[in-house]
Amino acid sequence: MANNYKRFIQNQFEKAKSTASEFISSRNEEPEEGIIEINPQYYYELKAIADMQHTTVEAIVNGIIVQYLTSAPHESAPISVDQKEDNPLLYLDGICKLED
Repeated sequence: MANNYKRFIQNQFEKAKSTASEFISSRNEEPEEGIIEINPQYYYELKAIADMQHTTVEAIVNGIIVQYLTSAPHESAPISVDQKEDNPLLYLDGICKLED
């Protein structure tokens, strides 16, 4: 009986160690901030362009983002009545914006 209890305690201890080890290793593998995925087809096309221009894909993508941010409107376009009728939640969105 004491042998079974000892084996049970040993198994529980091994499970706890394993769980703790997994927890610690998973904390070290957190994804880095600022990483995005690009469609592989677009990546290879951008890579070819970058190679011709003696630059990197990251530099090209950052340039595209800067261009977009400088040209993008800062305010959203008004929602039409037809859009609101198609999606009643847009009415709620309009009501919330009035209170802001």
